[in-house]
Amino acid sequence: DAPGQSFDYCFLAEVTASNLKEDKLYLPVGATSSTALHKQCKETILVNKEGNSWNVSLQFSESAGKYYITRGWRKLCLDNRCEIRDLFAFNVVGDGKTTPLMCVCPERKECSEILSKYLTRTSGESSLGGHL
Repeated sequence: DAPGQSFDYCFLAEVTASNLKEDKLYLPVGATSSTALHKQCKETILVNKEGNSWNVSLQFSESAGKYYITRGWRKLCLDNRCEIRDLFAFNVVGDGKTTPLMCVCPERKECSEILSKYLTRTSGESSLGGHL
């Protein structure tokens, strides 16, 4: 695994008519134990296997006792041509200090690949160009 990035929580998310309509996806209660997420987090980045990314808002519902993502879930589903009842496997990745990532993938190995694709894409134009 990439140093500093821990794949510390996996969950399955189902596309439903109601979460599409509300543009809101609740994460399982178990996500609250993920070190990548904390209540001060206001956003997370969803990354699919092509390395494309969607910035979505992350909120914590005190009443439900769990996180949910909003403003962007529907777009992810539309962009990936999802159908109702499709399942996504997400791996939550982060160090608790930076914006957490949620990689869409069935396996950890694929997550590492997704992550490297995403990081290559995002750092392609940044300071990694030969200033080592």
